[in-house]
Amino acid sequence: MITFNNASNFAIEKLGAPARNVLKGVQARDFYCPGSILRARLDSSSPLAFGMEKESIAWFEGGPAFEITDPASASAIASYPESENPLLSGWILGDKLIRGRAAMVEAKIGKGRVILFGFRPQYRAQSLATVPLLFNAILTSKSEQ
Repeated sequence: MITFNNASNFAIEKLGAPARNVLKGVQARDFYCPGSILRARLDSSSPLAFGMEKESIAWFEGGPAFEITDPASASAIASYPESENPLLSGWILGDKLIRGRAAMVEAKIGKGRVILFGFRPQYRAQSLATVPLLFNAILTSKSEQ
């Protein structure tokens, strides 16, 4: 399963994906990012980041950011920088809440897997930087029997 933006909450809450949305329930006065380009660091050792640089961008529009709750069954494919504000264009309030958090997670659930995108990889012109992540997620899928 592949989820985009807030659809990732379904995989966490209903399917038990081993992650937590650190922005769930956070008030807009504490964190607000209505549509901005954020810096993301990629795990270049993952097949999901195949063909990509170690740093990319993501269009963030009121989505989740993740904390992995079981590192044995989940890994961060994209993360926001830990030591600096991830904002590249637009605006953000409360950037410290997402620093070092995962923007994209690959997790095992039962015999399958789920890819949680905390952003929309196919969003308008920004997709040039992130749609390879989506294609790689599709290309690396396989049915378990």
